[in-house]
Amino acid sequence: KLREAKEQDKMERLKRISRHIAASNVSEEGKRKARVNATGQSPVQAVIVDGARTPFVKSFGAIMKNNAISLGAAAVKGLVAKTKIDPNAIDQLIMGNVVVNSNAPNLAREIIIDLMLPSNIPGTTVSIACLSGLEAIYQGICQVEHGDASVVVAGGSDSLSSGQMSLPGNLTLALGKYSMGGGNKKGLYAGLSELFKIAGPVSGWLPKAPAIAERSTGRTMGYHADLMAEINAINRKDQDAFAIGSHSKASKARAAIRSEVVPVKNAEGKIVNDDNLIRSKINPAKVAKLKPAFRKPQDHGTVNAASSSALTDGASAVLIMSEAKAKELGYPTDVICKAYVKTAVEPYPQLLLAPAVAIPKCLEKAGLSLDDIDIFEIHEAFAAQVLATLKVLESKEFARAFLGRDTPVGSVPLEKVNLNGGSIAIGHPFAATGGRLVTTAANLLRKTGKRYALLSICAAGGIGGVMILERREN
Repeated sequence: KLREAKEQDKMERLKRISRHIAASNVSEEGKRKARVNATGQSPVQAVIVDGARTPFVKSFGAIMKNNAISLGAAAVKGLVAKTKIDPNAIDQLIMGNVVVNSNAPNLAREIIIDLMLPSNIPGTTVSIACLSGLEAIYQGICQVEHGDASVVVAGGSDSLSSGQMSLPGNLTLALGKYSMGGGNKKGLYAGLSELFKIAGPVSGWLPKAPAIAERSTGRTMGYHADLMAEINAINRKDQDAFAIGSHSKASKARAAIRSEVVPVKNAEGKIVNDDNLIRSKINPAKVAKLKPAFRKPQDHGTVNAASSSALTDGASAVLIMSEAKAKELGYPTDVICKAYVKTAVEPYPQLLLAPAVAIPKCLEKAGLSLDDIDIFEIHEAFAAQVLATLKVLESKEFARAFLGRDTPVGSVPLEKVNLNGGSIAIGHPFAATGGRLVTTAANLLRKTGKRYALLSICAAGGIGGVMILERREN
């Protein structure tokens, strides 16, 4: 009987292996069909229930002593309170994080521990530059639709204020070798002599301030945004007008924005419950006099402080469920992720152009055209980057060079873009922006009764991600 049981177990394992091999040889279309039932939807449908975020506050300001774990915990705690979800129902917490704390790199798990959430929630942290939050949310959607979870909280958190400064490489190597590589066992004099020899002159030991620059190009994002403005003929006047418009829309949408924000207690015990970057009044004449921030005017510099997103601290969290679980618990099931695509381009020169490549791919994946989209939530790293993205979508040359097609993608009416303002006005705490876009887009779809929203984020490394949300009639 034992031999028969072992033989049966062996046959079952062989069957599983053969099915896996067969599945790997199936075409993409076949894989898609295998995941889809007769209604055209995934057998398990994930739904976007609700979202919450902390105030987005200028770095080195009111919440500068709250690190990314603290801010992430505030967003998750606020979401749990807002939605009244039982923490015991949460299967997964997935959080994006860009400015990583090397002492606690798995931010998601630290949030679970600090909030004393059920200890069986593993906690997963995602890092893919500014796309981290949106990627975390998509991973949560996949967890649900693959049947690995019924309830997921996903989002992102970043504190630029508490970012760690790196030591010079030679000093790091010297200290590491001394403390962990046996240098301290050579005797005090010999060990320290070796340390100083490797570390080099003391004058070179100062920590290096973090720079928002590309390792591959050596240039800042702002410099690349300037290049995009020059290449695509985006003038200074249009950039300034777009930036002012972002603040104007955000100012008018204050009530809607505040409904998405949950409070944070800072290190001094003060409750911070409002964004502090939105300006209700901006003097266009003063904006026009601002000097270019990244290149001189004679070098075609046009991007300035007003037309750039500011360094920001904050966090966001989104509640994702299976449709069945949401119905069971009485939550809305109307908003779903229709499609998600991430792609990349060569970082130099147009570092932030990848969303223009991802947009048509995502539309094709969703079976939609640009005209079908009712609401656009486009991350505003810089006004130049947004305007360049929109402009190339209308270009035949771009379509041929980047998309391998003769027809342009189409035009995006500005009146459909960032109805409640964008990152230039509200702020951009890197990994937290994805959750803000999803929450705002879902709320706008529900408020307006519209059907489709397209979300777009550019990221370091020449990466771009696009998600399409659909509001279904229940």
